[in-house]
Amino acid sequence: MPKVSGKDLISDATEKSLNKLLLFAAAAILAKTYQIPLGNMKLLSVEIPAAVFDVTLLVLTLYFFYSYIIKWVGDLMAFRLWYREASIWSNFGTNMKLDKHFISGGVDLLKTLSELEKKSEFPETFDKLDAGTRKKYDDFKTNVELYGVRLESAGTKFSSLSAFGHFYVWIQCFAFPVILAVFAIYLLIRYGQFLPPIRY
Repeated sequence: MPKVSGKDLISDATEKSLNKLLLFAAAAILAKTYQIPLGNMKLLSVEIPAAVFDVTLLVLTLYFFYSYIIKWVGDLMAFRLWYREASIWSNFGTNMKLDKHFISGGVDLLKTLSELEKKSEFPETFDKLDAGTRKKYDDFKTNVELYGVRLESAGTKFSSLSAFGHFYVWIQCFAFPVILAVFAIYLLIRYGQFLPPIRY
């Protein structure tokens, strides 16, 4: 099952429901498309009316269709929440949060530089800064450059994963099974036998 940032796009429960829906929908489509003579079938030497198979297939297809749609909607909500995470995964597997801790190094540097300017001790070039302030500057500059590279990489990955995720969720796991199930239900209603049982 496809994953995005370690999270399943579609849950196991939804995938199992999808498999059952596809099984019964495919059975209904094949039975009605190829006009399989269900009336000649026997179970434990007892002839089974074709209407029994048609009603059973229709009920099971409708049930699994309903069950699948409910589970798929739940997965869709989880899929949309994935886009709201305020974090970026780098190539190294680290997680960078977009919060106050990320900019704290820059704030400390600006405070130090502001104090130097207020005291009229601000040097003409950064090379003349004391070692501690130069280290703060170099560290923050390095972090910004690394963050820029990570952001670009994450954006590229996010775009490709987003396109794949939307295809998988909307086409593979929604449009395809829904079309198949609706077609199966149509064939069963249009060509199925639903005569009530004859009582003597």
